[in-house]
Amino acid sequence: MRKFLRQSWIIIKLAWQKNLNYRFTVFMYRIGEIIEVLVLIVMWTAIYSGGGGMIKGFTLSEMVTYVLIGNLFSVAVRNFLPDHVSREIEHGRLSAFLVKPVSYIRFTFTNELGRIFLATILSVLSQVIVILFFLDRVIFNTDMSYILVIVSMVFFAFIIELLLGFLIGSIAFWTDEVAGLQASIDRVKRFFSGGYFPLSLLPVSLSSASGYLPFGYSFFVPASLYLKKIDLAQGLRGLMIQAIWIVLLSLILGFVWKRGLRKFEATGS
Repeated sequence: MRKFLRQSWIIIKLAWQKNLNYRFTVFMYRIGEIIEVLVLIVMWTAIYSGGGGMIKGFTLSEMVTYVLIGNLFSVAVRNFLPDHVSREIEHGRLSAFLVKPVSYIRFTFTNELGRIFLATILSVLSQVIVILFFLDRVIFNTDMSYILVIVSMVFFAFIIELLLGFLIGSIAFWTDEVAGLQASIDRVKRFFSGGYFPLSLLPVSLSSASGYLPFGYSFFVPASLYLKKIDLAQGLRGLMIQAIWIVLLSLILGFVWKRGLRKFEATGS
């Protein structure tokens, strides 16, 4: 275990140092995130100014809090694995790992922690700064039982996003056109995560179905828990659904990765 932790720390540290070379890119992404959140707040403020004091059970303050807190959770679980893994496969760099006594999946997950550390910290900070500008509209939840469930849910969502990211990147074993597919999947994820609007605004059938998908647990569900639109029993049920998705995605990833490696080795990429 000590050796494993030492190796993991070295991988994370090297990835962190390498990512420091792209400080300007990281900074510009954060600017884009802030603008996106502000646009959503302006949009909802304009909608509520039309006379609607309540929309599907949300007041303006609750909607602003939903956008701010939900985006805070969303940036905390995000990763850039699809692009990284697909490029490793397309450019043949995966070959170097096939002769090493190191699991590529474990190395990549650990490396990603280092790669996204700076971006995640800055994203969280940028979201917190935006929240500070809207303190008069933000609703605060200090109920520790809810906070504990929310933190657990965001942690599970982070693991799910890692597995999904690796799975999407693995498609490069069969096609070089991963970027377009990734962009489409990202939009679907954003929609069903509740990133554009609360999923409770959807028809009941779609809203109920989204509860069985993994996407809503990175935005809508924890944000709704924070606002106490969802009770603790539903939150615990959500954690169970996430646990099932983690097991399922792990099995799918293991199967896809083994099939992909056979093709990779057979073609001599």
